[in-house]
This record gives sequence, C-alpha cells and structure tokens, in this order.
Amino acid sequence: MSKQKRRSKLSFFALDSKCDKYINWAVALLLLAGTFTIISTNVGKTTSAPNIVPKVLMKQCMFVLCGYIAMWFMNRWFRFKWYSKLENGIIIALLIMLILPLFSAEIGGSHAWILIGGISLQPSEFAKPLIMIICATCLYRAKTKTVMLKEKGHLFIKAWAAFIVIFFIVAMQKDMGTLVIICFIFLSCIMIPRYVVLQRMQRLLKLFVYGAVAAAIVLFGITNIGTEIIKHTSLAHIAVRVENFKDPYTDVYGDGYQPANSLYGIASSDIRGKGIGNSTRKYGYLTQADNDYILAVLLEETGVFGLFGLVILYGMIEIRLFYYAFKTSEDMYKVILGGTGVYLFMHFFLNAGGVACLIPFTGVPLLFISSGGTSLMSIMLTMGLAQNCICSIRRKEMDRLL
Repeated sequence: MSKQKRRSKLSFFALDSKCDKYINWAVALLLLAGTFTIISTNVGKTTSAPNIVPKVLMKQCMFVLCGYIAMWFMNRWFRFKWYSKLENGIIIALLIMLILPLFSAEIGGSHAWILIGGISLQPSEFAKPLIMIICATCLYRAKTKTVMLKEKGHLFIKAWAAFIVIFFIVAMQKDMGTLVIICFIFLSCIMIPRYVVLQRMQRLLKLFVYGAVAAAIVLFGITNIGTEIIKHTSLAHIAVRVENFKDPYTDVYGDGYQPANSLYGIASSDIRGKGIGNSTRKYGYLTQADNDYILAVLLEETGVFGLFGLVILYGMIEIRLFYYAFKTSEDMYKVILGGTGVYLFMHFFLNAGGVACLIPFTGVPLLFISSGGTSLMSIMLTMGLAQNCICSIRRKEMDRLL
C-alpha cells in the first residue's frame, strides 16, 4: 500500500482539518484527566473486587472510543439537509427511548435509566443535543420558507412541540437535574435569534425565567415553604437534597453522608492536594466517587491547582464556542454554538455547586470527567456538531478572503 493511500485512509478517520484545535486539545485533556480520576476512584474498590481497575479502564476506553466516533460522525458527516428529512423519525425514536425508563427500577429517586446487560443507559442525555438541532433546523428551513419569519408563532412551532413533550416525559422520570439543563438549553436556543416575530415571546420568556428563579430562591432558599410542600409528594428526595444543601451535617450518617464527606474531602485537600491517587474519601466514604462526586475526589488529590486546570480547560472551550457564535451571521450556527456553551456550563455549574453544597445536589455528571457512557456520548456528539459549524464558518471566511 502506498504512503498516499495510507494517509488518505488515516485522514478519513480524523476530524476535519478546519476544526478549532484549541477545543480539540481541551476536550482531549479533560478526557485524559477524567480517565485517570475514574481509575483512581475505583482503586478504593479493589478490596472487594481485585480486577476492577483493568475492567474500569477497558470500559472507559470503550466509552471514549464510542464518543470519538460520535464526534467524528457529527463533525464529518452531519448535514442539516439530510437531517431535516429524517427529523420526524429521529424525534419519535428518542421519545420512545425516553418513555422506556418509566417502566424501569428507580435509581437515586429517578426513573431515568434503562438497564441492558449490566450497562445503564440514560436516553434523556440525548435530548440535550437533539433540542439544539431541532431549533437550528427550524432556522435552516426558514431560509427557504420565508413565511416562517413573517407569521408569529410559526418559526419554532416544531421545537416547542418537541420540547413540551420531552419536558413532561423527563418530569415524569423525576430527573430534575436533566430537566433544568434541557430547559436552559432550549431557552438559550430560542433567545439567540434576533427576529421581529420573536421579540414578544423572548421578552415573556425572560420575565418567566426571572420570576421562576426568584420564586425558587424564596421558596427553597430563604424560606422552607417549598421544601415542606414537596416532602409530601413523589419528589420527596428533592426536599432531602435542599435540606442537605443548607446543612449537610444535620444527618451525617444518614441522608447527609455523601455531601458531608464531599466537603471533608475538599477541605482536607489544601492548595496542592494530597497527590494523584491519594484520596481517602474514595475508600467507601463516597459511594458515587467515580460519577456524581468525582470532583470531590479530584480536588482532594489535586487541590486548588486541579480546580484551576479544570476551569481553564472548560473556559477555553466556552471562549472558542462563543467566539465563533459572535463571528458568524448564520443564526443556525449561533444556536448550535450558544446551546453547546450553555450545555457545558450548566453541567459544570450544577455538578460543582452540588458537590460543594453551594446549591442543592442535582445528580448531573461532570462532563468529560465523570464515568458514564451515555453522558460522554452525548457531549462528544454535541462537540462534533459544534466543530461541524465551526468548520463551515471558517470555510466561508476563507472563501470571502479569496
């Protein structure tokens, strides 16, 4: 086989050359940090399962490989043209997948997972990138169907329909963390385009969001009215999380066990941390050390420097996403890039805030770091989609220069 043929085969499996290299490097470093931390957290289980570390490593490598394939596919092959023809089928398939967990066993107070051969899948994770694509596709169709930009309520009618159905299904799953993220992604996608037909709706949405945030602060933060009400509903687990956020030490050996030990681990880290692999909280104190509370272990081992490194890498991705979002004049690209930025930020905000007991714990993973194939597949797919948009923006820029 000639060198040229070998190179062409290798380049086929590589991301587009017009991708933003800063984003690629940040994602790669976050995946590397996540893999090392997941292995470190599972060292604490070797007393009961001696072979767990190689098993976890193989599982994580498989997830990373599947994630790369998803990112590569969206980067190299996704087109709004063919997606718009398959959209109805894709939405129906996702809705069926979202309904299936409702008939599964409850995990952590939610019916959000499907168990298949010892592997758990969370279909609601795929609703996050899909809601962005649906909104962007509405804008793609509007380029040829100008009537969508003239009649009020017509532009995002399909996006609203899909969002409302997804909202109620995820609410029935009682997965409030995922529901909050889906809502913020959808709202950001709706708020980005600047069309006259959208202005009134956008103003009403702003007022609604401000009112909802203010009501939540009053009902759950300043007073205990909201907590007392939901204690007597099927969402009682949320009331427990709100109480743990206010004071995790009231029931250290009960419901406050996880958040209290999370704080103990962070407090004992000092500036430099205890060193990679030297966490003590992973030895049974944090039962979800490789997932929801992985940040506590990471900070215990790497200290402030580890947190600073994470913020830099996440910040680099956010800056580059919004750089291209402001640079392009294509609203569908703005929606994808802005929605991706909100997706990434909300996961970091909810996970880090919950682990540090600054906000009620929601159970959302720390993207690229926490274990879990579904969340990794979803964010990698989204990053591939964002890079697809960036490649198109950069090609148009080069065409203008030529």
